[in-house]
Amino acid sequence: MREEYELGTLKVKRRGPLPAFRDTTGLPMKVHITVSLDQDLAEHFQAEAEKPGALPYQAQINQLLRSAVAREELGPEQSRTEVLKAALLDDPDFLRAVARRIESL
Repeated sequence: MREEYELGTLKVKRRGPLPAFRDTTGLPMKVHITVSLDQDLAEHFQAEAEKPGALPYQAQINQLLRSAVAREELGPEQSRTEVLKAALLDDPDFLRAVARRIESL
């Protein structure tokens, strides 16, 4: 290791978050905020996160909030079943699983 480095000659390979963590406009997909939750809610999501194969509790809360916003945007005329159908049709993992199931028939 050198005693001194010439910082002007160092090459920076990447700045900022990885491209996978940005949306199509280049903005970060996740932001850090502070939210106060009731104790029982925090304990519920933390307990769910400890189960094998479960998502981290913050991701679970994010998914729940996203689904609530989606239901609100759809309006009262759309049923929960329609929301679920739309979500499944937009899920590439679900569609791949269905395709594999059909191929095996």
